Amino acid sequence: MSLPTTLEHKGPDVCRISCDYNFLRQSEMFAGAPPEIIKLFAYLAKHKTYQPGEKIITLNEKADGSFFLVSGEVEISTIHHDQDVTIQRLHTGAFFGELSLLARFKWFFDATATETTELIVINRESFRKLLEQFPDHRDNITEKIIQLRVSRLQEQTTYMLDRCIETGRTVQEGQ
Repeated sequence: MSLPTTLEHKGPDVCRISCDYNFLRQSEMFAGAPPEIIKLFAYLAKHKTYQPGEKIITLNEKADGSFFLVSGEVEISTIHHDQDVTIQRLHTGAFFGELSLLARFKWFFDATATETTELIVINRESFRKLLEQFPDHRDNITEKIIQLRVSRLQEQTTYMLDRCIETGRTVQEGQ
């Protein structure tokens, strides 16, 4: 598949692509990326809306995309010892699922819209094809994704530890 180098497409999608480009260029994941790369991500992305209670990601299904939260709220949860455990709540501007752009695995969490939620979705295949077009930027984007995932892991750990403290449970008791 050959990717366009400019957004020459005319029609109703132009506004969506332009809005998605403006959103993505402000995302931490694309900090320092050249505008032409971000434009192509916006062109290849899909825009999806989810209603409250609707699953965005389902635990143990094939992981195949990254999600950018344009508006709304998403609850990230998992099952632990037969209990549904909230790991984190994400709000406008956040993104999740970025590791699926780099590796094949099954989702280890659920993501559920808690209110009407708009997302920009970039799938793994589009991500890989785009990076093939810009090999000089592959390492920087990959490193950025890993750095941001480590940061989110720290946030999730803090969230869960705060919940343990609030309930008066120790980490050992919570196991």
